[in-house]
Amino acid sequence: MLRCNILSIFLAFSLLAGAQDWKVVRENSQKAFPKTVAAGNYSGIAHLHDDIYAVVSDKSDSALYFNFRIQVNPKTGELEQVENLGFTERTDGTLNDGKFWQGQEKGFDHEAIVKASDSTLVITSEGYCRLKEYPILPISANAPKISYQQNLWESRWPSSDFYPNYNFESLAFDSVRQYLWTIPESTLRKDGQPATPQNGLANQLRLMRYDWGKIKENRNKENNGKEDCCEQESSKKASRYMTAYAYQMDQPSTHKKADIYVMGVSELCALPDGQLLVLEREAFIPKIKIGAFCKCKLYQINPLNSEEFALKEKFSSDTPFLKKRLLAEWKTGLSLSKRSFANYEGMCLGPKLEDGSQVVILLSDSQDQYAGVLKDWFKTIVIRKE
Repeated sequence: MLRCNILSIFLAFSLLAGAQDWKVVRENSQKAFPKTVAAGNYSGIAHLHDDIYAVVSDKSDSALYFNFRIQVNPKTGELEQVENLGFTERTDGTLNDGKFWQGQEKGFDHEAIVKASDSTLVITSEGYCRLKEYPILPISANAPKISYQQNLWESRWPSSDFYPNYNFESLAFDSVRQYLWTIPESTLRKDGQPATPQNGLANQLRLMRYDWGKIKENRNKENNGKEDCCEQESSKKASRYMTAYAYQMDQPSTHKKADIYVMGVSELCALPDGQLLVLEREAFIPKIKIGAFCKCKLYQINPLNSEEFALKEKFSSDTPFLKKRLLAEWKTGLSLSKRSFANYEGMCLGPKLEDGSQVVILLSDSQDQYAGVLKDWFKTIVIRKE
């Protein structure tokens, strides 16, 4: 018993020691690359290998994801070149042969993407209220075709759980601990109203952690090693492998009336030590468009050292909300003289710099470069453990 207690104390101190605070070393200015990045609705990004990244678009029903080459300065982390290389994989599992294609399913609204293994990705679909695993298909046309029916995982939630356009916007994958993270963009229907400039509420969200290792292990056992199996799980069934935490956003920064207003968590990013980056995004667009702004805040949280909060529990004054630490905040806008408005929706870890600092890459959704005014902005922030 004494030995067990000593071991428990040692593990607890090890976790605390590894969970140091991160600090921002450098916040680089946003950049656009119109010559090499066509207008799009880019909403999620994941590192694949070397300087190649997978980027999803929330308006594409044919391309599963686009291959981007992103190059950063090895000393400063500043963006030097971003290029859209096109796509190789379609949403139905076929390779892009350049011919006209019209799939059966539409309205995916893919918002986030992570690499879950060397051979699979997980993508969120806001249109279908689901998290779904896909294989990474070989680029070569001569390579053997891989069927989509390969013991792939899918979890779909009832659309009635969410307010319109406010469900799964984010994903993060902790490859060390094999955890898949997500959080609804805004307050669930059962938990109250979403934040607006008029009600001044702070969105109360449920951060969810899926034990990806157990999911894959149990599915292999249930399927007796069969490769040709793909089962859709309900949110209740998927909760067998899920742990939840309570997260509270900041309140709206404005009380002005908006034509379009979006307040929510647009992305998560897993850090090597098990902590998470949380991107809170407030987009305010008046009817005349001039005066629009997008305010982003980047927080650090440590859910693995925090109290859990079951999905069935109700929010109250005693709710153990996760402690969050502000790392950076920035504001972009639209005026007669400046067009910097950038709705940042995608975020992932980039390369490490020569001094060991870590680059975080962010991308914005320009709504297909709306009205020729908005741009597809990219941004990097360099962080380091204190």
